[in-house]
Formats: sequence, structure tokens, C-alpha cells
Amino acid sequence: QSGKTDQSTGKLNLKSWHESGTIECIRSRIKLLVFHDFRGGRGELAFLKFFFESALVLQEAVIVFAAAPSSMEEVQSKLDILGSMKRASETSIVLLTTRSDPQGGYIWSFKIGSDFSPADPFENY
Repeated sequence: QSGKTDQSTGKLNLKSWHESGTIECIRSRIKLLVFHDFRGGRGELAFLKFFFESALVLQEAVIVFAAAPSSMEEVQSKLDILGSMKRASETSIVLLTTRSDPQGGYIWSFKIGSDFSPADPFENY
């Protein structure tokens, strides 16, 4: 069984995303990216850089901090880094937010997660 951890799983190869080559579904299919538990680590930023440079049809990226930022300076530094990343989709927007519930809130609810009636399961990300 897997679970959440703050520990690294090994030596981080920041170039591994670029070495993997083109991932077709990222390049031509994904319109919405929701990234939960963002801490701003080098590995996360390397993934987002690869994703933004590859995603031609991306319309919106929502990045949810793992914990409330300690200061506006921290938020601004993350915005500066993310804003400076080259994007394949020139019209995409990036939203940074915090989750209100430390346990993950409604989005991690099994009841809601198993409800297949919404036409778009990401409409209330």
C-alpha cells in the first residue's frame, strides 16, 4: 500500500522528464492540470517545466499548495518561477491556491470520488 511521505525515494534526476521524450497525451490532449500538494521542490518544478513546454492544448493549470504559504514573498517567488517557464500553449493560465482543509477536503471524499454522475469530474477541482 502506498501513502504520503515527505521523504525522497532516491537520487533525483531533474532531466528525466526531458529524457523521456514526447508524451503524446500531454502534448495533444490535456487541457486541465490540477497539481495537489505542491511544495515547490526541484523535482516538482522540473515536472511542471516539462509539462508546460510540452502541453500544446493546455488551457488551465491549477496548483494547490501542500500547506498555506508562510508569506506573500513565498507566493511571489513561486509565481515568478512558474511565470518565467516557457509554455507551449500561449493562452494557458496558471492559478496558485491553497486548500482550506488540512485533510484534503471534499476532493478526497470517497463518496464524491465514486459519484460518476457529473459530466466533468474536474469542474469543481
